[in-house]
Amino acid sequence: MKILNLSNHTLTLEQINELDQQGYNEVVELDQEDKKAWGQLVPDTYKEVCDNILAKYKADAIHLAGFPPATVYVALKSTVPCLYAYSERNCVETPMPDGSIDKRYIFKHLGFYRY
Repeated sequence: MKILNLSNHTLTLEQINELDQQGYNEVVELDQEDKKAWGQLVPDTYKEVCDNILAKYKADAIHLAGFPPATVYVALKSTVPCLYAYSERNCVETPMPDGSIDKRYIFKHLGFYRY
């Protein structure tokens, strides 16, 4: 089965493996134009962008993340299951020699869940 990656993120190998175990053995990525549009959604145009993407890409499910109104719109309008990736976020703070703090977030994928 196919899953559309409707997000601004590249799926990790761990995520791809989990999707494969769930039967989604093909990840469909947005083309460059649609990826740019998805990454720049605004209140006045997000519905049009979402409608265009839903009409253009055919998949058995959607990995959905991004601009909150758009994700709600797609999840409610879609006729296929929509999944979100849940991650644990751990912050690591490292004091630097100049007194500043280097702050990094480490994300650990914990699973896909249905909207």
